Amino acid sequence: MLGDCYKGNPSVKKTFSWVGFSKPSQLNKPIKDMNKEEEFSCVMHKMPKREAVTIRFEAWGHTYQVKIGHNGQRLYVNKPTWMITANDPTLYDWQGEETYHTLTADKIRNSVQRADQMNRQKEQEEGQELIKTFISLD
Repeated sequence: MLGDCYKGNPSVKKTFSWVGFSKPSQLNKPIKDMNKEEEFSCVMHKMPKREAVTIRFEAWGHTYQVKIGHNGQRLYVNKPTWMITANDPTLYDWQGEETYHTLTADKIRNSVQRADQMNRQKEQEEGQELIKTFISLD
């Protein structure tokens, strides 16, 4: 889907308009309590004008991220990149009771940065476990 968006047909917003909330009450739910589809939709639909944010998603057994921006008139998307990280990477790290209504580009960026730190920590721990396994085989 994102590949089609990258080529410009159909638009990002049209492609993902079906992804989202089935009940208006879900918009008041804390983002950290949402499933990955709801979380993705929340970030996607709160795209601020004249700013770019990183959107992360899982597809085909891998985790990807894409930078999506809004230039005031249109959304644009760069090519999705595969996140080569620890097993079961953290996509976002939401603080407090963020909801769809309180979400801002800064809060999304901060959440991505915190998640990156968590993923680096996981990678280090997994690397240490791997080293211990190899040492115990000797």
